[in-house]
Amino acid sequence: MDKDAPQIEFPINIHNLQQKFLDCLVQGNESQAINIISNLLFSTISKERIIFDIILPTLNILNDMYDRGKISESEKLLVSNTAIDLVLMTKFVSTTDTPKLRAYSVVVSGSEEATYLARIASVTLHLMGWHSLYLGNVENKIDPFFDIDIQRLISKKLKNVNGLSAVMIFSFNANTLKFLSNTVNALRKKFENNLRIAVYTNNDLLQVSHEMDVDYSTTELRALIDWAKDEYRNTLS
Repeated sequence: MDKDAPQIEFPINIHNLQQKFLDCLVQGNESQAINIISNLLFSTISKERIIFDIILPTLNILNDMYDRGKISESEKLLVSNTAIDLVLMTKFVSTTDTPKLRAYSVVVSGSEEATYLARIASVTLHLMGWHSLYLGNVENKIDPFFDIDIQRLISKKLKNVNGLSAVMIFSFNANTLKFLSNTVNALRKKFENNLRIAVYTNNDLLQVSHEMDVDYSTTELRALIDWAKDEYRNTLS
């Protein structure tokens, strides 16, 4: 473990560590924040818990601090990007080999505000053993031909796989959410209905998402991951 990082006591107290991580980011001590996560990656705590119990709550608090005027937009961007970099670090720093599952996903964002959550979901699926592809934010890419473009990509990556296929749409924009859900739904027949579609959105659009032809919609990231786990278990039964 890095000696310069705030001391990690055993047994690990997740709440205290999350607070230390937040304090380091807010105070501008990015190197110490990085060290906290680096040290945890080589502890007994799972990478999924690092993301859901430390990094994600910190991002939520930072967004709340920004909404209340406690930090500036540039400060929010700086610390949020540092936190997202650490999420990616959990993907590429391997302490054990996770068995690869017969589960495949394409994760796409349809609004800037949902992009970091889409990235976190894709990394978490990877850590679970899924073959997960992160497409990024397509909000400003949509034109009259983009539906064909994205359908070709999804078909290329998911149609002929041997296992569970899923597309996960993250969007807080009603128009983009509808466009993406309709675009992906048009592929169901080509997949012989063997394509799952899930939506992550905000409370304002949750009812709208329920009216779409999707398999699951939620405002909670952990609930979405749990749904993915259940869907995969169902393919094994």
